[in-house]
Amino acid sequence: MGSRFLSALSDQGINVELIVHVIDLGEMDHIVLCVDRDDINQALTIAERVREEVGGKAVTSDPGVALVSLFGLDFREQRGVASQMFKALGDCNINIRTISTSLSTISCLIEAQRLDGAVRALREAFTLP
Repeated sequence: MGSRFLSALSDQGINVELIVHVIDLGEMDHIVLCVDRDDINQALTIAERVREEVGGKAVTSDPGVALVSLFGLDFREQRGVASQMFKALGDCNINIRTISTSLSTISCLIEAQRLDGAVRALREAFTLP
């Protein structure tokens, strides 16, 4: 399903900024992704079409979220970056709804109304430009 869905989004020029895929204990696939708000309606239409094709259970969305990310050169060389980020957000009572990491990026999906506070907290916790 993931390949079919992401290919369909790409074919329509929709950039996916965050992808998290998990298979739960009941062997059900769950895909969380983040697209630009301007693309959400088209992405949902595509998701619903692919869901029907593969027999998926449901498509849900939440336009009230935002993505906040830290970028670094190589987090393998810097221990504790994720815990420092999560602590900074947690100290401001900002709930992280989804986390995605790579060697150089940590991205968190949070409530959109908390984005400014999250950016302030991260600027205080890290040396950021």
